[in-house]
Amino acid sequence: MANVVPCPPYTCVESPVDWGVIDILAILTVLWIIFSFVYKGVRGRNVMRYPQIHIMIPYPEWEKKLLAEKPAIGVGRAVAAFFKTLFVDVLAMGILKCEYGKSEREVVRTRTAKRTAKLLMVWGFVFAGISTALAYLMFPHNKIVLDLPHPARIFGMLGGVFMVVGALMWLSVRYKEVNYGGMRWWDLIGADYLPIMVLLLGISGFALQAAILAWAYGWLRAEAFLTLAIHFHAVPVAAFFWLFFWTKADHIVYRIFWRIYDYSDKELAGPNTRLPPTTLKPLNKTGKEIQPGY
Repeated sequence: MANVVPCPPYTCVESPVDWGVIDILAILTVLWIIFSFVYKGVRGRNVMRYPQIHIMIPYPEWEKKLLAEKPAIGVGRAVAAFFKTLFVDVLAMGILKCEYGKSEREVVRTRTAKRTAKLLMVWGFVFAGISTALAYLMFPHNKIVLDLPHPARIFGMLGGVFMVVGALMWLSVRYKEVNYGGMRWWDLIGADYLPIMVLLLGISGFALQAAILAWAYGWLRAEAFLTLAIHFHAVPVAAFFWLFFWTKADHIVYRIFWRIYDYSDKELAGPNTRLPPTTLKPLNKTGKEIQPGY
């Protein structure tokens, strides 16, 4: 136990990376995320969910019929829609339920698996966030608790398991739906970028924890393993947050705003909109039922 130090009631090891460096990198990452969101989301109008997205309407009538004559959402309605989106669509993945009747057969067949996979990944991030917060508040400064029963450890392990299993389930479903054999490697920055990053985050997180334990107890070649594990975990973490809004993964954040607009539009529908009622189930040229507007 060459590097283990007591920190009653637990045992600890000195952090291989100074917490000050981690804090600086975290602040820079948050600032970059804010900049990316404003530049790609707000300025690019990706967070907006105009009603014309739901149905084709003559362009000259967009401003007059769909925007100018439409009442404002209001702060109270927007806040209520946000919490409904958070608890129903995000944390419960209700957004993957079949809300408008039948959909394409492929989507229906894989909906349950996709919902389960996304639930695991979302709650994996929730538990990982709780673990990080507990570690920051409860670990002694610049020290890492080694005991597995510690709350930060428990939530961290649960989060890692959920992320790995969820990502593998999602990629398995995608493999059945998409011909990966004909894909190029750079296509993975599209729909598959997020689950691949989640998978790497989970695996590299477990590798880092194993390396810290090996280093703490002086196992063979532990320092080399620790150095490799630190970089193995740091690269996916940096890639996930710094490239998030520059890939198709950003639709996750935008879709939260879109659902807020959707819930609000449903309440405001009536004489102020030219969109069809929600009871109408129109068909496209292929004869398949499509999602109606509000």
